[in-house]
Amino acid sequence: MKKINHLIKFVSKLCLSTLVLITFLLTTSCDPTIDALSYDLAEANSKPDLKPPVASFKATETSDFLTYDFSNTSSSATDYLWDFGDGNTSTDVDGANTYPDEGTYTVTLTATDKLGKSDTFSMDIEVVEPEEPLAIVPEILNGDFSEGTSNWKPSKFSDDTKGNTKAFNASSDGDPNNYDGTPSGASKTPGAKWTGGTSAGPSLSGNTRYAYQAITVSPNTNYILEYSYAIKTDKDDIEGGDRVVVEILDGWFEDGADALNSTPLVQLVGDEANGKGNFKVVKQVFTSNATGEIAIWIYAITNDELYVDNVKVYPAG
Repeated sequence: MKKINHLIKFVSKLCLSTLVLITFLLTTSCDPTIDALSYDLAEANSKPDLKPPVASFKATETSDFLTYDFSNTSSSATDYLWDFGDGNTSTDVDGANTYPDEGTYTVTLTATDKLGKSDTFSMDIEVVEPEEPLAIVPEILNGDFSEGTSNWKPSKFSDDTKGNTKAFNASSDGDPNNYDGTPSGASKTPGAKWTGGTSAGPSLSGNTRYAYQAITVSPNTNYILEYSYAIKTDKDDIEGGDRVVVEILDGWFEDGADALNSTPLVQLVGDEANGKGNFKVVKQVFTSNATGEIAIWIYAITNDELYVDNVKVYPAG
């Protein structure tokens, strides 16, 4: 009988322990506030972030000094946020931005990966308007005609009814001033001469002479054409009066006939007859063409003696 009572007590204690355990498990599984007993299950095939993102970029100024391109050189990243430092932002892989004005701007790139890891890289860029490059000062070969017709002869003249390649008559009756404008100390220097026999205009013929020289200047830039001239007399014996014509041609020409038929960028006429040896300096501003390849073209319309000297082309201002 005692054994039966002990057995009953043992079974009762066992049942009570089991009941307490079941109650505890049910309580903890249903109570999310018990953090100490909770844990996250790892996703299948999950790996630690062994290569976190590294943000970096390169900045390049474009032809417009206000606009910069930004080349993204980040690694291990999938998403990007650009802050260009002027209020503009972008989420593109590479960046580009036009700034409102000169100044220093801090550009920041934030690179992020799919695991939420991010890195930031910043760079200061200085936006400065570049100075205008100095205009080319062309070299006028034999601009004072001290070497006669050298460097002034057209290479050919295909229409022999309107001119030839002899340029002009070399003369010793040029401007008494040197090429730089200072007095030579003499009454005259070498120069170029035209007469009725070498005139253009109404006297146009195969004997007409043209001086030609190709030069290079800065494109789309203001220049000054300058020369000095003297006309012996003006007898009103030629239509329009005696005059010298100096032009800047729009390009280079192998054939003098093509140069003659072209439209000049500028034409500067000297028509005051102040007498032989009395030289007058004339100037005119012109704008060069888009290529910077231009040419000087000189001829005279006269039945008298006409002289030209010290031909120059130089930047305006």
